[in-house]
Amino acid sequence: MSDKLELLLNKMHLESTYYDYFKSGELTKIIGNHTKDNYVFFIKINELLPVDVYTHFVELLQSLYSDMKVNVSFEVIKVNSDIVCDYYRYFINKYSKSSPLLGMFLENKVNVLDSIIVTLNNKAEKMKFDSIILRLESDFSSVGINMPVHTIIDESLENVIQLEIKKDKEKDVVIPIFNKPENNSEPKKKFIPKDYKRPPLISDLDNPDVIMGRVIDDNPIRLDTLATPGGMATIEGYLFADPDTRETKTGLHIISLKITDFTDSIYGTIFVNDEDEFHTILKKLKKKTWYKIRASVKDKDQYNPDISLTIRDINVLNRTEEKIIDDAPIKRVELHAHTMMSGMDGVTKLDLGKHTCELVEKTIEMGYRGVAITDHSGCQAFPISFGIIKSHNKNVRKKINEAIDNLEEQIKNEEDSSIREKLESELKAKLEEKKNPPIFKGLYGTELTLVDDTVNIVIRKTDEPLMESTYVVFDTETTGFNAGGADQMIEIGAVKIKEGNIIDRFDKLINPKRHIPDRITELTCITDDMVKDALDEESVTKEFLEWTGDLPMVAHNAKFDISFIEMAMRKYNLGTFKNTVIDTLELSRTLDQGYARHGLSQLVKRYNVPWEEDAHHRADYDAEGTALVFHKMLKKLEAQKYEKISDLDKLISKDEIYKFGRTFHFNAIALNKKGLKNLFKIISLANTVYLYKTPRILRSKLEELRDGLLIGSGCYESEVFTEARSKEGEELTNIINFYDYVEVQPKEVYGHLLQLGDFKDENELEEHIKKIIDAVMQAGKIIVATGDVHHFRREDKIYREIIVNQKVPGGGRHPLAKKDIKSIPSQHFRTTREMLNDFSFLGDDLAYEIVVTNTNKILDMVEEIEVIPDTGGTPFSPRVKSDDGNSYLDCPRVVTDLVYTKAKNWYGEPLPYSIEERIATELYGDIVLTSIKYDLKDENLSDDELTKKSFAMLHDVILKGSDSVKEQVRNYLTKISDEDLSDEELDKKLKKSLGGVIGAGFDPIYLIAQRLVKHSNDEGFLVGSRGSVGSSFVATMMGITEVNPLSAHYRCDKCKLSIFDDDNGNSLGATYSSGFDLPDKMCPNCNIPMIKDGQDMPFATFLGFNADKVPDIDLNFSDLNQASTHAYTKVLFGADNVYRAGTIGTVADKTAFGFVKGYCEEKNIVMRTAEVERLAIGCTGVKRTTGQHPGGIVVIPDYMECFDFTPFQFPAEDPNSAWRTTHFDYHSIEECVLKLDILGHSDPTQLRLIQLQSKTDIMKVPMDDKETMSIFTSTAALGVTKEQILCNTGTLGIPEFGTPFTIKLVEDTKPTTFAELIKISGLSHGTDVWLGNAQELIKNNIVPFKETIGCRDDIMVYLMYRGLEPIKAFKIMEFVRKGKASKDPETWKQHKKTMEDANIPEWFIGSCEKIKYMFPKAHAAAYVISAFRIAWYKVHMPVYFYASWYSSKATDVDVDAMIGGYNAIKDKIIEIQNKGYEATNKENGQLESLKIALEATARKMKFLNIDLYKSEAKVWVAVSSDEVLPPFTSIDGLGEAVAQNIVEERKKGEFISIEDLQKRGKVNGTSIEKLKALGCLDGLSESNQLSLF
Repeated sequence: MSDKLELLLNKMHLESTYYDYFKSGELTKIIGNHTKDNYVFFIKINELLPVDVYTHFVELLQSLYSDMKVNVSFEVIKVNSDIVCDYYRYFINKYSKSSPLLGMFLENKVNVLDSIIVTLNNKAEKMKFDSIILRLESDFSSVGINMPVHTIIDESLENVIQLEIKKDKEKDVVIPIFNKPENNSEPKKKFIPKDYKRPPLISDLDNPDVIMGRVIDDNPIRLDTLATPGGMATIEGYLFADPDTRETKTGLHIISLKITDFTDSIYGTIFVNDEDEFHTILKKLKKKTWYKIRASVKDKDQYNPDISLTIRDINVLNRTEEKIIDDAPIKRVELHAHTMMSGMDGVTKLDLGKHTCELVEKTIEMGYRGVAITDHSGCQAFPISFGIIKSHNKNVRKKINEAIDNLEEQIKNEEDSSIREKLESELKAKLEEKKNPPIFKGLYGTELTLVDDTVNIVIRKTDEPLMESTYVVFDTETTGFNAGGADQMIEIGAVKIKEGNIIDRFDKLINPKRHIPDRITELTCITDDMVKDALDEESVTKEFLEWTGDLPMVAHNAKFDISFIEMAMRKYNLGTFKNTVIDTLELSRTLDQGYARHGLSQLVKRYNVPWEEDAHHRADYDAEGTALVFHKMLKKLEAQKYEKISDLDKLISKDEIYKFGRTFHFNAIALNKKGLKNLFKIISLANTVYLYKTPRILRSKLEELRDGLLIGSGCYESEVFTEARSKEGEELTNIINFYDYVEVQPKEVYGHLLQLGDFKDENELEEHIKKIIDAVMQAGKIIVATGDVHHFRREDKIYREIIVNQKVPGGGRHPLAKKDIKSIPSQHFRTTREMLNDFSFLGDDLAYEIVVTNTNKILDMVEEIEVIPDTGGTPFSPRVKSDDGNSYLDCPRVVTDLVYTKAKNWYGEPLPYSIEERIATELYGDIVLTSIKYDLKDENLSDDELTKKSFAMLHDVILKGSDSVKEQVRNYLTKISDEDLSDEELDKKLKKSLGGVIGAGFDPIYLIAQRLVKHSNDEGFLVGSRGSVGSSFVATMMGITEVNPLSAHYRCDKCKLSIFDDDNGNSLGATYSSGFDLPDKMCPNCNIPMIKDGQDMPFATFLGFNADKVPDIDLNFSDLNQASTHAYTKVLFGADNVYRAGTIGTVADKTAFGFVKGYCEEKNIVMRTAEVERLAIGCTGVKRTTGQHPGGIVVIPDYMECFDFTPFQFPAEDPNSAWRTTHFDYHSIEECVLKLDILGHSDPTQLRLIQLQSKTDIMKVPMDDKETMSIFTSTAALGVTKEQILCNTGTLGIPEFGTPFTIKLVEDTKPTTFAELIKISGLSHGTDVWLGNAQELIKNNIVPFKETIGCRDDIMVYLMYRGLEPIKAFKIMEFVRKGKASKDPETWKQHKKTMEDANIPEWFIGSCEKIKYMFPKAHAAAYVISAFRIAWYKVHMPVYFYASWYSSKATDVDVDAMIGGYNAIKDKIIEIQNKGYEATNKENGQLESLKIALEATARKMKFLNIDLYKSEAKVWVAVSSDEVLPPFTSIDGLGEAVAQNIVEERKKGEFISIEDLQKRGKVNGTSIEKLKALGCLDGLSESNQLSLF
């Protein structure tokens, strides 16, 4: 399509699914009348648009240009007659809206030839129809149908109608008459107008299985056999996703289904015209349900890239999802299983959002006693698994207790002794069961990589000289890879090399006396014929050993070759192998650490050794190549001063050993809580200290931390499985002894090893498994059969195939993605009988022992473990350190002192009763005052005396400290109790009774927030509060927030007088919801202006009633100061007690879709899109990487360890990260540990820059400044007109009020008070609070703007002022703010009645009902205070506003235009706007900064040219009252690093030339040219060359 048309479609946000209709299309012209704002778009396209596409297009176009009249005219090359008929019905339906009689023509027959022919019944109809023909032809023309419209009269039609009516009466169903199909073909689907009432699609209404249409009796076909379009098909399908729905512009409902029968998948569509039918059908269509479907098979089109189904009939099938059943009387236990948290490997479903885990849920459902969760390199599935298990076990215990209670009750009431005896027996059994309940055990473990602490570069080291020694460099070729099995050598090739010269050679073929596998022949070119006359292995080995003598030997991957030499020596009693051996593979890994690959093919290239790849894999040739490489390695070592063979051990430091040691997989399972903690330590070390490509742990460190753990051998990459191929006897036993249990898996799980040739056949693999089992039993260890589960069902293997086909994190491919592996093994969850069958080759008894007996033995060794501590929702409070880092702060004492010190400073002493009560309530709840009044109730005091004395006592009790408060409340609880309470009971009651910040134990959270804010303030930055913390007066008094939540009031800064009521005794808060809006008032005592304050917010919006909400204090720090504040948490708590809040990144649905497509391409598989989508669902959710919350810091109390809650790791496995993160997703431990949200924000940054440049105190900005307030309704205060700045308000660039949406909101609401600004902020952040709600109330003059609901607090405050109880008002607010009115209609009915009974206006209730999400008023108030400060500087000290805005907010700027002044800026704006859709993204991005520059220059501001010696790197500087100097980064393409280089280099001395600038400042040629063009380099010579003339 043309660029202009594409830009138009993008601007309209037309969905990409519609683009095919416009391919090769062209926007030919736009004709408009500027005076009338009337425009017509002319578009040329290939084919006629379907009606719903056309109407959708027109709607989007008109929405885009809502401020003008727009129409569209299409020119169409090809016209489809069926679509013409659809347009006929569309236009007739439209006409009938204003003229209902025209609706009778909706179903008339329409034929399309060279003209459009409409068949009418009689002349009367013709006369009526003729009146609309011209209109119809005009409308047809606008959509691209340029045909005349004619009519004919069909006199016989009346008879047809009568006949159809007669038939329908017999069926009791009304069927409309459609065009009679020709040639007995199926009638074509017609476009049905919205108002047309067609017969119900649900025909067999009395059959509950019929969802739509008729009962289907046809035999179904498989989806993989459905290949061609046309005709009808019957299938049985399973909905693998929720139905999608949409409604066309004409009212047609479309239900889209995603259907599979697991042979293939397909899309299906249901068209429904009637609204009620649509909802009836949709309600019966459920995901994960089977249906029988009859449908027409539709060819691919613009909507579906494959054939699809247009569904006619659909019946529900009573078929449930096939369950896996394990009917073994005693079931096995799976000890090795992976979930989706095994990164890019496991596909056993686990959903972090829904908290589901297929592995755990299914094994519980199947009746297993437990299961192990052993994901790779971590344990991120633990929290969800534990949650499911904990809930299940709680229910098990609950049922036992209920049964006991029931039996005890029956025994108590049973008079028949024989029945009672039976019941008592049952009770005894239940009581025994209670002691050992049949709970489900989670075996919490991990599969990790074990690293040997020793790297065998040299075995049996000597002090022989490196350079002068003679070496035997050798290589072997073998029949396979299993030295300890049936494989043997077929060639030994070797050379003797001294000082770089080959002095002797050895090369002998060996007759293995059996067929050489074809794969080996292909690899080595050694055939049976070549070895038939060769000596046997014994003779050649003996000859080779004699030739070698005691010389040091060298081989590449020496452990492999030596294993065959050693095995031959054992087999033929040739003695013990004692030679020194050097491994060039290990040597290369340590000597050439900068390289990723160390194969012989890579080494010969790296060391420039002549090499022919075709000759590779013959022993003699490989030996010679290795020898020449080895000599060059020795030369390199000599240059590094290595002299002796034993010096090779010095190549690796102890700290680096984890990178080079041999690696194996192992499993670790926690036996108990201590073991779990050690497991967390191991995982943490593996993911941080020993992270190298993948997480790993040293054997010595594992040995140190194995207390409380069971160490298992693992999978095919385990040490036991690997080493058993070349070792036996005592040597193998020593390896086995390291492990608590050893695993073997079914032969199928090792199937890929057969494909790779590691084992020649199944018999050899069986013998290997038997060898391991025998060795383990002889060593006295436990041998168990495990499934190494990676997916739950066998058929889920395809998901894993797709996943392992992708690159794994850190690069490279999965080990199963090798080209020789044609089919990966099925590692599904096997039932007990399946597993016994898999090991039947061992015999029944041994198979049962390793499958059932021993796995249950392991289970019984493991305790029931609590993974996530149960804190009841209240996190462990950390202790807060003083700034000296040594002592700890007494949090209750410090909080109390901070609050009362500031309160007295603001409100005097004694404090007003209302403030004293608010502080007491916020600190401890209202029970303290209640208890004091109770103590005074028997004293004969007047009301005034009682009030005075009770508040004096309240003040004293709280100031004495928390112990005094607790004692006061404890005494009160004792007095009012009807019975004597034990100390324990009293303490419980006390804890429950106390609320508030200190009473609920939240004082450390408050104090931490205060310390963080103070730290940032001390560094010169303001901190903005977020969320509802501003509702807390204690937070205000502590300096955490500057929002004052008290109702509107005055206070005197001198005498401390405060006034909360007007002269008539009415609360000021009833009239003014923001104290900043109060009229000015002089202090009656001091005759000075009083401070106006208070935003009227109840404390309950933050902490709930009686502290039943954990405080979440979110703060906005300057993005310049965020890193410093993060670092300060390490001072407060210690470096080992703070971690970034970890997140887990999983495969998203679109990424999974791409994975499946890529898999199909690589495997040359053609797959329907529906099937791709189904398979993508199975891949979605697999762990890809880890990350961190942008500002979240998790605090571990110093009296505990991180490992009490979670392991830790680096984010995204980045060992260079400055921070460690929690290994668990932070949501899973947020009820256990405190999370601080230290977020970066640009508003505090802008204010900091204003303060630095203006040298003014930003805190002294008056919040009631009239001129500042006026910019929200006018531009006059800026000294410009709205035409000059192209904006109707003066709020461009003001946070919260400067976006197109908020500018329009400001225009609509015309705010004149601070309270209204807060309301606007709330409206702009809420969902369904403004649009379709408050906006309509204002527009329809139902209520004025100031009375509408803007923030969540407005609801509670309004309801309380109208007389509703605070607790009820709070509950309604909480319910509404979460959008629950539509989700929980029953509860909403109760709340609605409560409000109606209180005479709350109908508009208020209706407004509440629509709300989906609400912003807290405290958050809005904090934002608006910050915004108003910035706005004040815009009005009164504009140069600092503009300089700071460009420094902190601007992204794209056009500095050339800005330097050019007002006209240049305006020309640039007009130029970009005139480009319309042809404007680039960068140009569109520059528009905002250009508009602000236009405003600045209209106000006589000037943007200076960049100055090489005065401009800053990235900060715009106000150099005078009306001049702003741009920084170097304002030049397009000149980055921050280069800008900083220029600034740093000019400090060292002037630049003597452009060449000097380019070299010292590291400035590229493009930026130099831009600096030249701006004239910044005038006067500088080009080069450093000095001229003598």
